Amino acid sequence: MLVTEICKVRKVPVANVRTPLLIPSFSSRGFPYIRDVYQLLKPYVTKASLVSAYDIYYGEILENEIYSSDIVFIDSGGYEVKSNPSRVDSLHCKPWGIGYYLEVLNKLRPLAQLILVNYDCGESQPLIHQMEKAQILFSRYPSYASDFLCKPEREDSQVINVDEVVDNVRLFASFSIFGVTEKELGDSLLSRCRNLLTIRSAFLGHGLEIPIHIFGCLDPVSVVAYFLCGADIFDGLTWLRYKFIDGLTFSLSTARFLLGQWEYCDNELDVMNWIQNLQFLDHLLKSMIKFINTRSVNEFFMPQEYMARIVELVKTAGLQIGGEK
Repeated sequence: MLVTEICKVRKVPVANVRTPLLIPSFSSRGFPYIRDVYQLLKPYVTKASLVSAYDIYYGEILENEIYSSDIVFIDSGGYEVKSNPSRVDSLHCKPWGIGYYLEVLNKLRPLAQLILVNYDCGESQPLIHQMEKAQILFSRYPSYASDFLCKPEREDSQVINVDEVVDNVRLFASFSIFGVTEKELGDSLLSRCRNLLTIRSAFLGHGLEIPIHIFGCLDPVSVVAYFLCGADIFDGLTWLRYKFIDGLTFSLSTARFLLGQWEYCDNELDVMNWIQNLQFLDHLLKSMIKFINTRSVNEFFMPQEYMARIVELVKTAGLQIGGEK
């Protein structure tokens, strides 16, 4: 596929929003003091944000404060309650279910462009059943945009059934956005890029310009690769957990060593890193928009050797890309 065919500005129906979008996410999972973090950073997250209905319900993030962003994605809470033995905080989640989610949705106000994610029940279901349940949920809130999160169909599978997505591609026209988590898109970087190209090609083959949302992906290198392969919207907690330096992602301790920030206390550095990461994401977004106009990979400001690797990856996946100098 040609990059000129698949990498472009797209509209999110109902919400009157244009892509690409980079969405800073907030979650109490891994961040027990997320209320304080959100209070501190919300003045810097004015374009878009993603918050969990679970955190809204339990007061970790106050509903009347989420509208500080122009665009607000409301996640269903599946991430916060998903069991993970390696994560201590996952063992202490509070009760959650579709009823709780509906309580949150019923209290939302149209004070921002709201985009709702369908309920992630955590149980594997055929794609058609997932879509039917999502349509029922979204039909209750027609004034808000719908973000359909596609999940694996079987308990023994960790990735989505791309063939089923392609076979039912026309049905996705009823949703504003098609979403998938990064890890469930494929079992390797190459397979994820190939699957993205397959899905985007299927959409275009039926005249559909549905934005594709990669959940849990805000690492700059991955964002650029998936963007070139047809994805449009990215969110994640990477910006809170790591430090972006020249387009690369480092652990906070490694970043402090590399930058010589030895004398500063951790709390001060955390705040500074979060604000700088947000500034970096804004810069990256502008580069993505410039690329759409110029088709030159030189718009991305990453070190040349890393950008060359990204180009190599997407070409191996089947993308025809030009503009390199």
